[in-house]
Amino acid sequence: MSTAAATVVDRRAFWLRKLHSLSGVVPVGAFMCFHLFENASAANGPEAFDETVRKINSMPFVLAMEIGVIWIPILFHTLLGFAIIFEGRPNVAAYGHGRNWLYLLQRVTGVLAFLFIAFHFANFRMRKGEFELAPFEDVAAVLSTPWVFWVYLAGIAACVFHFANGLAGFLFSWGLTVGPRAKRLAGLACAGVGAGVFALSMRALFAFV
Repeated sequence: MSTAAATVVDRRAFWLRKLHSLSGVVPVGAFMCFHLFENASAANGPEAFDETVRKINSMPFVLAMEIGVIWIPILFHTLLGFAIIFEGRPNVAAYGHGRNWLYLLQRVTGVLAFLFIAFHFANFRMRKGEFELAPFEDVAAVLSTPWVFWVYLAGIAACVFHFANGLAGFLFSWGLTVGPRAKRLAGLACAGVGAGVFALSMRALFAFV
C-alpha cells in the first residue's frame, strides 16, 4: 500500500472512530436517557405510563423516526464497536491502572448492552401489538419472572455505565477536555451523570415490580 493510500485509510479510521464516539452520545445515549425518563412515568401509576405510551405511539412518522434515529445509529455504533473491540488489546494484567480498567469495562459493557438491547427488543418491540393493549400490565408481567428482572437490572447497569464512561471518552476524543485536570473533572461529572441516569432507571424498574 502506498503512503498516500495508507494516509487515506488512517484518516477514514480516525473519522469513523470520531463518529462512533459521537453516535454513542447523540442519538443513542440521548435516546436511552429519554426512554428511561419515559419509563419513569410508571412511578406515577399504571395510567400515567399507559398514557405516555399512547402519546408516543400517536406521534406522526413514529416508525420512520425509530428506524432513522434509533435503530440505524444503534446498528452503526454496534458494528463499529465490535470492530474496535476485536482490534483492541486490553493490558490490565500488566498495567492495572484505573484507565486501563475503564477501557476494558467499556468493551465488556458494550457487549452486554448489545445482548440486553436484543433481549429487550424481543420482549417488547416484537410483541408491540400485545404490549400496546395494556402497557403497564404487560411490562409488570414480564418483570414478574425473577431471572428476567435481574437481567433487566444488570442490562440497564451495563448500558448506563457504557454511556457515562463513553461520554467521558467523547469529551476527550473531540478535544473538549484537554489536560489531566480537565479529564479528571469530566470523569467525575460523567460519573455523576451516570449515577443520576441509573437512579432514574431504577425508579422506573421498581415501579413495575
